[in-house]
Amino acid sequence: MITVVRARPKYNVIGAVLAGCILVVSAGCNVGGFLASPTSHEKKVPAEYNLRGAQKKVLVYVDEARQGSTPADVRAAIDAAVRRLLMTKVRIKEQYVAEAIDYAPARMAAYSQLSPVQIGREAGADLVLYVRVESHDMHQLHSAGYFSASVITRSVLLDTASGEVVWPKGEDVKLARIRFELETKGREAAIERLARATAHCVTRHFYDCPGDEFRSGDEQKEYDKIYWQ
Repeated sequence: MITVVRARPKYNVIGAVLAGCILVVSAGCNVGGFLASPTSHEKKVPAEYNLRGAQKKVLVYVDEARQGSTPADVRAAIDAAVRRLLMTKVRIKEQYVAEAIDYAPARMAAYSQLSPVQIGREAGADLVLYVRVESHDMHQLHSAGYFSASVITRSVLLDTASGEVVWPKGEDVKLARIRFELETKGREAAIERLARATAHCVTRHFYDCPGDEFRSGDEQKEYDKIYWQ
């Protein structure tokens, strides 16, 4: 009796090899696509009003909603922080950032009789970045110097030649709400923290801001549309 031995088809083996190759290639493509995707830092939030490299003189003016409602050192700290970020983040040359306003009470009394545009014209500025403090609270929690604090601001950018608002568009203003429950390094550190977060929330709209840097850790909520009251 003759036994016929049939060769087993190689199709299953070949198919497995091909499937493995396809899987490797597919995985390679996925890895390549992942590596080629932009990071959160590389993804930019487009500027609402691009001031990067602007050759127009900008004056920062930090006002208060009610006279005497915001300490002079808080207003001066916000002013300094905004001016600093205009130069370091927005990259406006120092010569185009006007000198800081004197926030001494006597000087502020004189400024209260003028509009932000008039103050800007007196300073020889082309633009006024007007930041108005709507409310400000700071509480000492412990004798060792622990503080909680909050500040709400509304901002616009004004053209001193036309007197018009150039940012934000329309009748909107840009509102920022900053709040933290605990600062352990004293009052000055609390003021600087408020000022730094406020300045970031104002100036981030003037350049293409990296996505992972757009929000501030002390920012409470962002309102896209809010109107002056």
